[in-house]
Amino acid sequence: MDYKKLKERFETILKQKNIGNLIIILLIVIMFFLVVSYFSGVNNISKSKKVNIEPKNEEMNLEANETMISDYEKEQKKALTEILKKIDGVGNVEVMINFESSEIKVPAIENSSTKNITEESDSEGGKRINNQETTGGKVVISTNVEGNEPLILKTEKPKITGIVVVAEGADNSKINYEIRKAISSLYDIGVDKVNVFAMKKN
Repeated sequence: MDYKKLKERFETILKQKNIGNLIIILLIVIMFFLVVSYFSGVNNISKSKKVNIEPKNEEMNLEANETMISDYEKEQKKALTEILKKIDGVGNVEVMINFESSEIKVPAIENSSTKNITEESDSEGGKRINNQETTGGKVVISTNVEGNEPLILKTEKPKITGIVVVAEGADNSKINYEIRKAISSLYDIGVDKVNVFAMKKN
């Protein structure tokens, strides 16, 4: 749009002082404001969408981690309960396991290094040797049916920070110690991180 011509037209219309022309000007101004408000509204919507996407992704990751820990906890609780019930003198068992973090996947890293040796001579005949070594690494990517993803060397299970056991027969000090010792050996944690209590008798 040629703004110079538009300006000249406005000036001509204003000189004529015609009511019909004033109405046209008013309509043009209203249309201009409508267009501006529409585009500013679109920008606000797009910004709000961008802002809302990130929290959803974070929530999804958090839920995935919690689900992962929950499933692993259920497996470990079930396995530990079955083992403890087999100890002589132990009856019903209730187990609670506390984890420090979620599962950690360790990817394969391809390390690379380059070494440059340069020799410099000065005007007096002296020589200086510069050694420059650069090292770096990148994650190895594997291709499968689902697409490209990092090659995982190992998966570290969530670290256990404490275990609480409530068991029938745990009021016996010998059985109590055997339970704590068994858990310490199974999960490679200190005996001080295992608390064993006698189950309340009905």
